[in-house]
Amino acid sequence: MKISEDTLKNISLLSKLEIEKTMKEKISKELESILLMVDQMNEVNTDKVKPMSHPLNEAQNLREDVIAEDIERDEYLKNAPQSDEGYYLSPKVIDQK
Repeated sequence: MKISEDTLKNISLLSKLEIEKTMKEKISKELESILLMVDQMNEVNTDKVKPMSHPLNEAQNLREDVIAEDIERDEYLKNAPQSDEGYYLSPKVIDQK
């Protein structure tokens, strides 16, 4: 599949990555290579393959759910740069428009 200039621009906008003019051709070729590989994988017959949630057949050993010592929240909050009424305060990282 050929990656057009418009498609590359759209990918750039969606990923919020600026693609330099000098890199556009290289990135287009790499994306085309990835899509070719995906097409090849889609051609493989997987009708008799059972779906897997993990590549290994191993169980995860979980620890017992045991009540431990009480957490000293106020002691931990003393180490926080900012806190308010028992909550950690952090800078806003997501802007809503």
